[in-house]
Amino acid sequence: MVDLGATRSSTDFLTLNKMLNIRQHLQSMVTSVEWMDSPHSKKPEGFSVLDLIGSESFWSSCTLITRLTGPLLRLLRIVGSKKRPAMGYVYAGLYRAKEAIKKELADKNDYLVYWNIIDHRWAPLQRHPLHAAGFYLNPRYFYATVEDVHLHLRSLVYDCIERLVPDPNIQDKIVKETSSYQNAAGDFGRKMAVRARDTLFPGEWWSTYGGGCPNLSRLAIRILSQTCSLMSHAKPKQAHLEQMHETSNSIEHQRLKDIVFLQSNLHLREHHGNKSRDDGSMDPISYENLPFVKDWVSEREPCLYEPASSDWMVVDPPSSNAVLLSPQVEDDFEALGAGFGDYEIFDGVKDMVKDENGDDTL
Repeated sequence: MVDLGATRSSTDFLTLNKMLNIRQHLQSMVTSVEWMDSPHSKKPEGFSVLDLIGSESFWSSCTLITRLTGPLLRLLRIVGSKKRPAMGYVYAGLYRAKEAIKKELADKNDYLVYWNIIDHRWAPLQRHPLHAAGFYLNPRYFYATVEDVHLHLRSLVYDCIERLVPDPNIQDKIVKETSSYQNAAGDFGRKMAVRARDTLFPGEWWSTYGGGCPNLSRLAIRILSQTCSLMSHAKPKQAHLEQMHETSNSIEHQRLKDIVFLQSNLHLREHHGNKSRDDGSMDPISYENLPFVKDWVSEREPCLYEPASSDWMVVDPPSSNAVLLSPQVEDDFEALGAGFGDYEIFDGVKDMVKDENGDDTL
């Protein structure tokens, strides 16, 4: 009955969903003759199982939990996919997760409890704006988003331009070219380009239709070609982890967190490079294809890299992926849909940008 997922926590929620799917079978099991004759049914644990499976409130709670966690599990699969670069989809996945929670829990006080948890986990990544830029440069989502959202996401895109493009002249050209992208001018507005927003990988779309904006196109392809990965592959140095948990100095703690973050990303980069040389038929979210570790913190294998010259600006060169969306891998991506008009969901992004600039705080 256990439904194995890519991580330990996802296994719990996938198994819960599977229990819902076989609810009638479970209820029939605990009322069957075989169960009644079993010695387990006479034990206190057996009576507890009988009461639990027969409880409507239990199943109602299970239904609510699966509806709230379903979009997050989908995002986890997207992040862990090696079939498609995920950089242009993570922001959309987070939006859909918060949107689903809001629809399920109509009362603002109720859904904000879950939103705050998501924001707390997402907030440290706000100083790495590649995900925001990936969303902004993904044509499928950009043209389905209201203008007000563009305005405060654009600030994070400018962060990427300033940090990834050292030449001020090229920076100015990129900023100028963003107006053509925003207005769907030139080749961006061709009927072919509009149709291709939903059929091509974002990076390939830019490669095909971005010739009129060569500088912005190069930056977009560079960002959108980045893959993401699950933390279960990351193995930072144990010494830094121990220091991070032992230190009480907040500044030192943050520095060590940054070191662990960089080491983890470098390990993921090496891991992905090794996988890309293997046969492409591997299922990236199959439990059998994931290295089994008790936690993402491993005591056995040190990271081979030092973090001295590493930061989020070290972006891998784009890989060739000029293919249409494969039906085998597009389900989770397609489920993200289009239309991003709920400004409240993006408020956390806006507030985090204000906080970094010193203008406001959360």
